[in-house]
Amino acid sequence: MSEHSVTAVRLDSASSAEREKIIVGVQDLLLARGVILPNDRRDALWQPSEWKPGPAARMAVVEPVDWFDAFLHTANNGVDICGDRDVYHPAENDEAPRCPHCAAGVPTVYTDSYGDWLEEWLTAGREPLFTCDRCGWSGLVGDWTGQFSVLIGGPAVTFHNWPPLLPAFTTDIRTALGGRTGIVVSHW
Repeated sequence: MSEHSVTAVRLDSASSAEREKIIVGVQDLLLARGVILPNDRRDALWQPSEWKPGPAARMAVVEPVDWFDAFLHTANNGVDICGDRDVYHPAENDEAPRCPHCAAGVPTVYTDSYGDWLEEWLTAGREPLFTCDRCGWSGLVGDWTGQFSVLIGGPAVTFHNWPPLLPAFTTDIRTALGGRTGIVVSHW
């Protein structure tokens, strides 16, 4: 059986006080809508997340799948709201992003120096800038188009093994995170 997750992550830096305020805001939003509840059955293997789907979780998904009732009681379907800056990797979904202006793939330096720029972004906090070979547009890696590429940031909200989320709901999460945000869709 495979696992998947969708993470909305803030790319802009924030102080620890700002991150705490953002976390509380996201939690309040999700709790007020009934999308999450505190996880009263937390277990390291079965239900590791602090939050579980709430009574209105159906309202956050595109279309409640026929297995939605079983989803509410299945393993590892929780929500993690993390304040720390971290790496969010798509795992088996890994795919280089595309230029938001002309849809060209990233320049070869993206893949040729992947480990180097990723390490620098993680350790020094410098998000890399890439220039499109086709149209000349330049932008930070988080501003390139794609949901299947690596991002670094925090706070972040991760939905584990949920049916597809409504775009409007995802937008609300990104708005609550504030600043520049990105989405990482993982599969493993």
